[in-house]
Formats: sequence, structure tokens, C-alpha cells
Amino acid sequence: MQIQPKIFRSLRPGSPPQSDQAEGSPGDLLDKFHSRFDDWDLNNNGQIAWSEIRKNVANPNIKGEEAVELASLYSLIQHDVYYRGLQQTPPVKFNGLYDLYYEYYGPEAEKPIADHYYGKYKLKLGNTADELFPQGLPNAFNIRQGAAPSCGFLATTFAQTQTDPFAVRESIRETEEGRLQVTFPGVEQSVTVEKPTDTEKALFATAEANGTWLTALEKAWGVHQKGENPLAAFEQTTYPEDAIAAWTNGKATTRRVPKDPEGYKKGELPHFLRTTHRELASNHLAVAWTRYDGIRGEDFVPGHAYTVTGIDYEDGTISLRNPWGHLEPKNEDGEALDGRDDGAFEYPLAEFHTKFEKIARQTD
Repeated sequence: MQIQPKIFRSLRPGSPPQSDQAEGSPGDLLDKFHSRFDDWDLNNNGQIAWSEIRKNVANPNIKGEEAVELASLYSLIQHDVYYRGLQQTPPVKFNGLYDLYYEYYGPEAEKPIADHYYGKYKLKLGNTADELFPQGLPNAFNIRQGAAPSCGFLATTFAQTQTDPFAVRESIRETEEGRLQVTFPGVEQSVTVEKPTDTEKALFATAEANGTWLTALEKAWGVHQKGENPLAAFEQTTYPEDAIAAWTNGKATTRRVPKDPEGYKKGELPHFLRTTHRELASNHLAVAWTRYDGIRGEDFVPGHAYTVTGIDYEDGTISLRNPWGHLEPKNEDGEALDGRDDGAFEYPLAEFHTKFEKIARQTD
């Protein structure tokens, strides 16, 4: 059967697959999916439901190569659901794996997108430490968003980690039973979760060599939001205002950025940013997120949260950080304006309102 491939486009929140290629030829990963099918079909009914995918992802006994393969199937299914605009995730049948695998091709249309996922997750898992804090303290600049739609939480966590890494480290402790207890200062009850599995480390937020603390925090935050179904922890979106209140035990508010603010002059602080500037000067947290209209995908992610790390009105710039850890505004040659595509960049104050829609900020 000849299949017309569809080109991947990164539209949903979360970090898109990179250019890492799977080992071997197209179809090799499909063979691995087929060989794992009976193991992942937990009730042996000839199809893998999304509930079974969730259970497999949370299974600590799935490790290494199998975890990478499972993570690749997870993302392939999610991509299919998003591309087709489905409200629910349908089960995958053994015979349906072929069509699903060959339906979507990667950014350069060279290999099926599942192979791109595989290469990305294999590299990511191989670079991830097993300990919570192998380097002593959490490093904010190691934060990378994964497949979960958690940009609001991660943008806030970046700000908190940069402001007070000791508080972030102290928010997680290992229990006598070997689980992890996470305490967010502004959440009344602590959250206890299992340690991240290999599949979770491959799929979701990571600090890689800096430790598993970020994956554990993302998991605990999702359980806090979706306590009645902890297996859905990594599927929860976050309002930055909620995350700011949780991390600071303070209050937060959200304000819209005007589409047509009053005339701006370099050396002056725009009126709509004065309160945010004051809060940042007090080491308070601030997160901005982009509009959906007028956004060029090569520079900004539409509907996506960015940490606001500083405002220099004399220089006429605002400092931001994309929780993906990459993708930022580029010059005419397609290179990051500051020469480093690490997600952290300065943007002209005069253009900020054209890209960003709202700002959430800590108020006390």
C-alpha cells in the first residue's frame, strides 16, 4: 500500500522532536512496536488502549530500550490525535500500527516521525542522571520541557529555581518506602509520587545530567492537579498564576498586554510593564505567554508560556526564557539573535506587545 506522508508541524505545546535519527532503516522501529505489542496490551484483547499506555509509562520495570520504544509510540499516538483533532485517544490495534507509523513523516520528510522521536528519546534518556540532585543544587538552565503541556508550570519553576534553588531542592524528599514526597509552599498538602520511570524520564520534562528532580516535580504537580487519576498526571495544563502561588505561598494575578499600547520611546518603561518591573526588582516571579495570532513559528511558540527574567528599559529590552530550552527569535540567517539557541534571549520592549498576550506575576 502506497501511503502519502504528511509533514510534521509543531503546533501543540511541548518541545518538538529534534533531528536525531533512529538507528537502522525506516520500518525497524515498527518491527519493535510489533514485537512489544502483546506485552503492552495488558488485558490481551488485541488492542492497546490509552489507559494501558498510561500504565505502561508508569511501569518501573520498563527500562532502557523498551522505555525509548514506548515513549516513541506514546508521542506518535499523541501527534496523531492532535493532527486529526480528536477529542479522545482511540486504541491502537496490531494491524493499525503500520498505517500509524507511515502516516507521519519528520520535519525533513526523510524518515517517519516515530524514528525522530526514537532518536530524541534515546539520546535524552542516555543523558539523564538517575539521582535527584547529583550536582548538589538544581540548575534552572537545565530545565527542558518534554511531551507534557506544562509550559506554565515549567516557566514558573525556572523562575523559582533561579531565585531560590535551595527551596526547590528542599521541596523534594525521599520517603522510607523509596517514594518521593513533594511539598509546594503554597499547597496545603504534600504530594507523594513514585520515582520517575525510564519512560517518564525519556518523555517528559528533564534536567538531564542535573538530575531527575524536574521530572519528579512535574509529575507531582500533575498529581496535585489531577489527584483522582494520577496516571494522567503528565497530561495537565497549568495556569502560571496557579504555579506562582504554589511555589511562593503568596498571591498572583494575571493581566492582559494591550494590543495597541500608547507610543513607546526607548529609555522609558511602558506603562503596562511598570508593575511587572517592580515585582521583578523584589525577586518576585513573572511569566508571560504568547498570542496565537501574528506569531511566526520559527521565532515564538503560539499560546506558550515564557519566563520573564528581567526588564531593562534603559536599553529597551525584556529578557525571556522559553522552557523548551531552545527556539528563540532569529536573524535573517536563521540563527539565534544572541548566537546561542538556548531559549534565553532579549527582546525589544517596543515589539513585546505584538507577540505576548498576558503576564502573570507574583504580587506578595
